[in-house]
Amino acid sequence: MVWGVQALRVALPLPLEPMSYLPPHGVEGELLGRRVVVPWRGELRVGVVVGLEDGARKGFALRHAVACLEPYPWLRPQELHFLECAAQELFAPLGSVLDDLLPFLEPALRHRLRLLPGALSAVLPAGLESLAEGWQEARGFDPKLLDYLREGGVLEEVVEEQRPTRQILVPLKAPDGALTPKGRLALEILHTLGRAESMTALAQQAGVGNGVVKGLLDKGYAAFVELPLEVPRVEGRALEPLPFPPEAQRIGGGRWPERLRVLSGLVREGPTLVLFPEVAQLKRCLPHFPQALPFHGELSPELRRQVFHQLAREGLPQGGAVFSTYQGLLLPFDFRRVVVVEEGNDAYKLSGGSRAFVPYLAELRAKLAGVPYTTLSLVPSLEAEWELRRSHTVPLAPPRVHLLDMRRERGWPLSGAAVNLLQQVAEKRRQAVVLVARRGYSAVLRCKHCDWKAMCPDCALPLRLHRAGRAGRLLCHQCGHEEKAPPLCPQCRSEVFEPKGPGVEWLLEALEAAVPFLPRYRYTAEEKDRLEPLLAGEPGLLVGTTAVLRAPTLPELALVLLPYADGFLLDSDFRAGERYHRLLWQLTELHPRRRPLLALQSFEPAHPAHQALQQGDPETFLRNELLLRRALDYPPVQRMIKLELSHSKEPVARDAAVQLADFFRSRVQPGELLGPAPAPVPKVRGQYVFHLLLKGSTARLQELMQNLPPAKARLRIDPDPHSFVGLLED
Repeated sequence: MVWGVQALRVALPLPLEPMSYLPPHGVEGELLGRRVVVPWRGELRVGVVVGLEDGARKGFALRHAVACLEPYPWLRPQELHFLECAAQELFAPLGSVLDDLLPFLEPALRHRLRLLPGALSAVLPAGLESLAEGWQEARGFDPKLLDYLREGGVLEEVVEEQRPTRQILVPLKAPDGALTPKGRLALEILHTLGRAESMTALAQQAGVGNGVVKGLLDKGYAAFVELPLEVPRVEGRALEPLPFPPEAQRIGGGRWPERLRVLSGLVREGPTLVLFPEVAQLKRCLPHFPQALPFHGELSPELRRQVFHQLAREGLPQGGAVFSTYQGLLLPFDFRRVVVVEEGNDAYKLSGGSRAFVPYLAELRAKLAGVPYTTLSLVPSLEAEWELRRSHTVPLAPPRVHLLDMRRERGWPLSGAAVNLLQQVAEKRRQAVVLVARRGYSAVLRCKHCDWKAMCPDCALPLRLHRAGRAGRLLCHQCGHEEKAPPLCPQCRSEVFEPKGPGVEWLLEALEAAVPFLPRYRYTAEEKDRLEPLLAGEPGLLVGTTAVLRAPTLPELALVLLPYADGFLLDSDFRAGERYHRLLWQLTELHPRRRPLLALQSFEPAHPAHQALQQGDPETFLRNELLLRRALDYPPVQRMIKLELSHSKEPVARDAAVQLADFFRSRVQPGELLGPAPAPVPKVRGQYVFHLLLKGSTARLQELMQNLPPAKARLRIDPDPHSFVGLLED
């Protein structure tokens, strides 16, 4: 195709489709996939060229991009193709997907400008006269006036990425007689080490003061040099691979060390992209894979950009692997396999932006690249079970499980049987984990006389009781509303309150009364006690929420107790049972070598998840759950989209939901549309929330979602929803 004027389709990390710009002045060569700096609403933003088009066909004047940041593409055609396909699969603007997968795309910029040589200084508006004198830093100039000069073609600009470096201390000369004994010692140690991270580090190694090291710099014996940032590597030893059938696409079962050996065999086949749901799990693997390149959100944005630069220029070293969270899906290297670890973990569901479920994107990435896609997990996801991919199960010993039927046991929140187990832990000087579903003291504060409940004024939710202070405080875990706990019932003036649903604080109080001789440590996402005594092997109890799954391994762990196991099931969500099933099996692996006793206090001891645990077969529950999902035509049998409409006025939100449902009813077949209906929590953060659900294949959903009418309430789209409580994040 012959184009009159080539234009660039530039995707910015914003919830927008790509926008059109003309190429930067004076830039030649292939621009597809390169990072470009473009003017956007009075500022400069960094985007990626995702396509080329004929600018002459535009019915309006296009602006020029300001600069390219590199002479090579950041994303190759295969990554750009994946990006566009992912946006279609997620019913999201391409910019949202770009922002999700490359949140570190935009660096700090150094922006300099001047009047184009040969242009008359008379064209400069007031306030920009200094541009005629030569290069000036752009900071402080009026963006609107700069746009005026850009459009006139008289502004010359240079934009560069500010790449941070690190300084290290290196020796320059050999020791000689002019040095003092301490100076000579420090310099000899520096020669032995090769380099030191700082003057203080060298002084500590040599046992001298900082002044001695400073003297080496002043006299030219040593100096600081700048080096690029480095990804921290973890020392370790590679594992002996565990054999598995080469055609296996879904590998399940086994204990954690055995699955690591399976992973070792997978990555030895060639360059591999391995995805993890959480950074903690990724880091737990690194000591066993010294050749792996870690890439995750705890690395600084500067370091992640540097890894991108390195891979874009040089690729991945032979025999290497990338261990990454979801941000590695666009890394520009040629992999031979994509592996997703624990593919059913809810942490893979992004809470904002495109709201992607990462394993779907990983499978799409592998499919487009023409390489195998493998899942590796203790408990397969329902999606993996449904797709009937070729599987291999590593033998798994049944866990040790003790069910306490709370319909018969006495004592709350700790039954007599649970206290006996804890006393055995103390007698044997072992350790235990006590897990509850919520922080705070209790889920509800109610009056025993009139059934009054403390409710949040901005959410249709009870306030959680926290016992900090004399009377305690009531807190909404959705919106943050806080108030003092009342001394009397506001409705009947009774003094008798009854908390319901034990939290961490209630359990700490009950444990202090039941086993006062066992030290107690709190571990939640918000509060983490120091665990050094436990990590040293001293007896004690770790009491917390599911954050304990990411805590360090307790060396003497003998018991995992769930005083209110049913609390993990009480979600208004068709995935609640599957989530609970996965949690129970995760708890059996809190120690990589021991098999701690898993004790569950439950009012539903016959729940299918409990039966599967006792039988030692994770897939029993999945097969039964699939029968139910198939009867309802729910995921994974069909894909689902949740459309959430919210407004501060309930009639407006309801009318918007009804109007959107009317739009779909003219298109859908029976069973494809559910709702509209109030959300399980119909009011959150002052917003009234209504849901519609669409079910169907990807192609069918794309057909239904075309040309959505504008809504009077706020519309958010959630593909493949994993939660139905709370507002979707922006």
